[in-house]
Amino acid sequence: MHIPSRHPSTRPFMAAPRTQFYHPATLIDAALKGIERCIRRAEGVALVVGPPGTGKSLLLAKVAEQVRDDFDVALLSGASICTRRALWQAVMAAIGEPFRGIEEGDLRLALVERIRGLAASGAGLVILVDEANTLPTRLIEELRLLTNVPTPLPAVHIVLAGSLRLEEMLAGSRMESLAQRIAVRGYLEPLDHAETMAYLRGQTRAAGLAWDRLFATGCDDAVFKATDGVPRLINQLCDQSLVLVAESRRLVTPADIAAAWREIQRLPAPSGLDTLGPVAPLTADLPPDDDFVAPHSFEFGGDGMEMIEFGSGDDPVATAEPAPACGNGHQSQVSDPWSGPDVELVFDHTNDPFESLFHAAAAGVVERLNVDGPETFHDRQHVKSREGQALGRLLASLSAPGPAASTTPEPVVQAATPPAPVMPPMPVALSSHPEPRRAAAVEEPRLDDATTDDADMVVIEDDVDDSALSRTAVFAVRPGDYRSLFTRLRRGDHS
Repeated sequence: MHIPSRHPSTRPFMAAPRTQFYHPATLIDAALKGIERCIRRAEGVALVVGPPGTGKSLLLAKVAEQVRDDFDVALLSGASICTRRALWQAVMAAIGEPFRGIEEGDLRLALVERIRGLAASGAGLVILVDEANTLPTRLIEELRLLTNVPTPLPAVHIVLAGSLRLEEMLAGSRMESLAQRIAVRGYLEPLDHAETMAYLRGQTRAAGLAWDRLFATGCDDAVFKATDGVPRLINQLCDQSLVLVAESRRLVTPADIAAAWREIQRLPAPSGLDTLGPVAPLTADLPPDDDFVAPHSFEFGGDGMEMIEFGSGDDPVATAEPAPACGNGHQSQVSDPWSGPDVELVFDHTNDPFESLFHAAAAGVVERLNVDGPETFHDRQHVKSREGQALGRLLASLSAPGPAASTTPEPVVQAATPPAPVMPPMPVALSSHPEPRRAAAVEEPRLDDATTDDADMVVIEDDVDDSALSRTAVFAVRPGDYRSLFTRLRRGDHS
């Protein structure tokens, strides 16, 4: 591709800020006048906030140009400063003072002496910090301390420019002292449609050219549609479109604007740009027709990955009219990106990583049985332990065993502690089994008429030793006695 060898001063659109191409748009011009007034009247700190590409660097360069005759100016970039020594070195280098091989403290003392000398002559020091949102807060505080240098009139003037994060930083409690010194706030935003039209013609006029002799009708609307009025993007897009038509020496068309956008962003042009006319080739060497991928499609990697198409679904409204053909002969399928088939993500659930590994095993731990009485457990294997024997002795101390008949409940023995309030019936049978934590729900024991008032009993069945296997001891206790038993166990009282 032919690249024109035009001197930068005659190129109307460049991404780098140039003060001779400064365009006095409404917001940036108001910020420029406010900052200059703040410096000359020593009002305090000036703040410039705006999104990327809206002209903050150009604004600081323009401020430095206008006040350089009356003040010493240090134009700094916050992204390149991370220590106090680097900060003082950058300031001293900007005003032409020695800065190499000097310690941090000596640098600051030399800077203070220079400030006092400027104040004695009626001048001062202007410190302009671009990308101040990347500057550590401790260094912003160091800059504030410079404003406290005792001079007859304020001699240090600070201007901070950065993104919206800068204003959030200064709103913190630690930066309250600096925030109180802010006298001017300038906010930059993208240009609107009318300002974009004026900006395009002002840039070409500053380069000694005419917009209508370079760009065809409708290009200004296409530029605004693609860039949303961001000056940096405007410069890049227009400069790239001029490169695309340099060899053919023809006017730039809206289709060339769309081609330049795809060349820079490597993304499809914004909706509507491709419909403005034939699109010029992106590069001199296009891939073969068999390997060409439409601009609306993207293919990720390989190994079975399918091509994903955007806006080419089954919507009859989107596909009612065929899209115009591109310059390479392929059909451009530009449609509403929200139309098309829904995307369904299907995962393999055969090996679910979130499936509980113990679900199947836990299902067999708990076994629920319908138990008629202690005889139900006679066919179960019983185990004995010292804990079980101790529990048996404690139960024996709470009630006196009756005659040999074990199937008839023994009379209730009152515990030493007062019984707790009567609870609802909760018949439970506890037994020692090979599998731990095996719970069995039992029916409420049948009592004769003499003990019908003891319906809230808990039956505990335990085998004390081998000799007692033939005779199962069954004790009847109240729920209050049962709670008292385990309270004593928790306290360690085995008496």
